[in-house]
Amino acid sequence: MSQELRIERLFGGRPILSPQGDGWESGVTFNSAAVLLENTPENRPLILGLLGAGQQPRDIVVLHYRARPAKDPGFENTRSYIGLSIHEPDLTLISRRETPVIFPGRSGEPDYLGAEDPRISKVDGKFWAIYCGVAEDPRPEHHWIGYVCAASSDDLVDWKKTGVLQGFSGSKSNPHSNKDAVLFPERIDGKVAMLHRPMVGDQDTWQTTLAFAEKPEGPYINQGPIHGAIKKPEFDKTWCGAGATPIKIGEGRYVSIEHTGAYYPDKSRRYVLDAFLYDFNNWDPTDPSTVMKARLDELMIPETDFEINGPFEESVGNVLFSCGAYVYDGWLYIVYGGGDSYILGARLRFDELVAELEKRAEKVARERMSLGVF
Repeated sequence: MSQELRIERLFGGRPILSPQGDGWESGVTFNSAAVLLENTPENRPLILGLLGAGQQPRDIVVLHYRARPAKDPGFENTRSYIGLSIHEPDLTLISRRETPVIFPGRSGEPDYLGAEDPRISKVDGKFWAIYCGVAEDPRPEHHWIGYVCAASSDDLVDWKKTGVLQGFSGSKSNPHSNKDAVLFPERIDGKVAMLHRPMVGDQDTWQTTLAFAEKPEGPYINQGPIHGAIKKPEFDKTWCGAGATPIKIGEGRYVSIEHTGAYYPDKSRRYVLDAFLYDFNNWDPTDPSTVMKARLDELMIPETDFEINGPFEESVGNVLFSCGAYVYDGWLYIVYGGGDSYILGARLRFDELVAELEKRAEKVARERMSLGVF
């Protein structure tokens, strides 16, 4: 991480949300999307509907988080649900719904074994939740398969499931798991753009990949990988995947908070958060890697007890995993799962992050020019 960037863990590093009760969110709560709703005339009816009677309209943040129960009778592994909470822009909790807004599906459906890791983007005037649906694998040698699934909503509460997004690995006709998918917040070159991570081949080769479609529900056409993980000698395997909804910083330019996962030789894991600068101006569609202009690996690494330790049966320690980020009052707020157990928050000055990425992009451009690569 650059020495100039100062990251503040919110609330003294304590969770924004923790497991509660004895039902669907009693085991772990983690990996949350984040939608900032500013108090504009367009958003005001939506804000008032979410806040409820007697509340004054104001800027709010809506989280859609993954939760698993401590026990799930009849299932080998506890299933994931998607819950909803409402917060002030600094992530102070306002309210938390008692029931999930997205449930696991029925037997035979692509999310029968759980709805995981939602990312939410507003595309063409509608909210789209892209999540991993977990189902029984048709291949007898596997226990489960992950599909890229979608649901749409007008109010962030009532969601209509679209099912498996077709056209790339992870479809029912091509049974390879596919996870960590997110939509860009606007069309690119007239198309709906998606980052996703096909789980094809050895885990050490998995890469963040670009796909396009005419509409959010697909079908999607893969363009190819944008980037892989940086390899380090202390890890046996290293892979990456998309994270929060990319944040627009100019025409065709985005900052994206993503993750890198790794296995140590003893099979323990580490997940860190990275930052990328993407630019679709003058990119080469035959080489999607040209979209990536700069990267900042290990923007955040696990440091606190809530990030390093996984205290529950369903926990995985030493993990940071973000599905949501937004900019408010000059701060980039990152909402992330810590230790696969809690929902945590951090922030840093967004202009400082953008400046660091642009400095790195300029350095890469100079190096390519010196080598005669344009």
